[in-house]
Amino acid sequence: MISAPLLVTTAVAFASCAGIQRRDFFALRWSPTRHTGAALVAGLLPAGFSSLALVLPQGSLSYEIVLWVLLFGLCGFAIPWAWVLLVERATPAALGLTKQRWKRSLLLSALFAAGALIPVLRADLSHYAPGHLLGAVIHLNVGGLFELFLYYGFLHLRLRDAFGPLPAIVGSAAVYSLWHIGTELPLHPDPTAALGMLFVVGLLGHALFATTYNLLVIWPLFFTAGVMNDFILNLDLPAVIGRELAWPAFGWALALFVPGSLWAYVRAGRSPTPPEAR
Repeated sequence: MISAPLLVTTAVAFASCAGIQRRDFFALRWSPTRHTGAALVAGLLPAGFSSLALVLPQGSLSYEIVLWVLLFGLCGFAIPWAWVLLVERATPAALGLTKQRWKRSLLLSALFAAGALIPVLRADLSHYAPGHLLGAVIHLNVGGLFELFLYYGFLHLRLRDAFGPLPAIVGSAAVYSLWHIGTELPLHPDPTAALGMLFVVGLLGHALFATTYNLLVIWPLFFTAGVMNDFILNLDLPAVIGRELAWPAFGWALALFVPGSLWAYVRAGRSPTPPEAR
């Protein structure tokens, strides 16, 4: 069941976005390009890998490879960065990594994060070991970066350019919800209701992102507070999240190495050739 606080927070995010964008928020257009198609395919690909995870034993090597290598490494870190840098020949700003509106982004992120964190702090956290909570933050934020680059920076911005702000919010939220098919949904007692809840979570996140189109409005503050709210209040923080950190450490290494290597390669290729090397 979708909670009333989630619905209210989502409505506030939409109202904030509409208030900031004004008439532009309701602008519609039809300008899809090959970049739109690439972003849609990339956004839907994790749903396929996630469905594959349904038939694999959780915790097995094959499951971990699907999750950390194919989902996070390939779909979240390699494809968005490679397409933007090598095909579009753009900069990380085309993924929402920009200095523009960074102060507003941090302020909005902190406000919405506080709203998500207050119910968590009011809950009884005494039966969770501090190491488990910290491990969960480290573990879940690899998925946060995957979502950040793929669904916000890559998919959302290209849907906005092709169809307008409102279709981008709804479309990105729908595609985002599908990647949870084989990862989070099996943890819920009612996966169908959980899918609806995740769609609303997607609407909230993408409406918030559309207030500034800067990734700082989502990560790290708002995402961390929101995901801990979900996994503690809705799922009682399963033991499989955050207890073992070898794979999360590998995920963090991919999150840093793959985009960093691509950006370094592109910058080296675009730099002027010194006279002595000509």
